[in-house]
This record gives sequence, structure tokens and C-alpha cells, in this order.
Amino acid sequence: MLISTWEWIRLFGFLAYFYFTISVIFGLLRKSSFVKAHKNLIYHIHQNAGWLGLVTVIGHMLVLIIDHYEPFNLGEILIPFSAEYESLPSALGTIAFYLFLMVIMSSDLWMRTMNRSLWKKLHFLVLPAWVLSLAHGVLIGTDSENTFVIMFYVASGGGILLILMVRTISQLKNKGNISTSHNH
Repeated sequence: MLISTWEWIRLFGFLAYFYFTISVIFGLLRKSSFVKAHKNLIYHIHQNAGWLGLVTVIGHMLVLIIDHYEPFNLGEILIPFSAEYESLPSALGTIAFYLFLMVIMSSDLWMRTMNRSLWKKLHFLVLPAWVLSLAHGVLIGTDSENTFVIMFYVASGGGILLILMVRTISQLKNKGNISTSHNH
């Protein structure tokens, strides 16, 4: 084998985290006033990155099953806190997977049949899912002390926080403008 299962596990894990990060960033950007001209492109990047994240996280989980060094069985992958190896960090990854899965399924498959308010609440579960996936990678990753890996996690976390703050401030300003315009 050209690279070990450990390297495939880490590669798929990093790719899943990267794609989910891109999806979250572009999802947060969709409602920002400064990107209206590219709204369709941003939506497609958001949606496609989410699906790529889901596919690569499933790849990550499947390679865990065939790994010879620290193999996981299907139950350990699908049932939180059941893994013998690093039970808590493994559970964080499993819970993140279910949250991402719920968000993607409700958005792309069930959105037209769902109550919009319920869909919106479910969709914002992507933020805790992303935080759990970050914690999973940091806590269980055997290379989490690597300078490049640390930079990757810090840059992605900082990027999400920055965009979340910009979006929140933008929404608060818009609400302030709306409420003051009604008062005149």
C-alpha cells in the first residue's frame, strides 16, 4: 500500500473538516449584504462543500473499520461513547457526523416538506457540529501537535469566528435600521 490506513484516516478526516468548514463559511456569507452579487455561486459552494464533507467523513469512518493498528467496529463508529479507543473524542466525531447528516438531509432532501422555522433551527445545528468536529480532530488526532495542523485549526476556527461576528453585527445593524425607520 502506498500510504497506510492511518494516513487515509487522517486525510479523510482533514478533508471532511475542511469541506465542512468551507460549507459553514459560505453558508454564513450567504446572508451577508456585501455578497449579494454572487449569491448563487456562494450557495453552490456552500451546498457542494457540505456534500463533499459528508462523503469524505463517511470515507474516514470506513477506513477506521479496516485499520489494523486501531480498528473500530461499526458500533463504535455509529454509537457515541461506545469506542474503546479515546471514547470521548470518538463520541464527539460521531455526534458531529449525525448533526451534519441531519442538517444536510433536512436541507437538501426534506426542506420543501418541512416547516421553514423548524428547518432553520435544524440548519443552525451545523455550528455545534462544526465545533464538535474541531474538538474531535484536536483531541484524537495523533498529529494535533504538528505546527501545520495547529495553524490549520487556528485559521479555520478564526475564520469561522470572524465571519460569524461580521454576520451578527450586520444583522444587528439591519435590525437597528429597520426599527429606527419605523419610528420616524
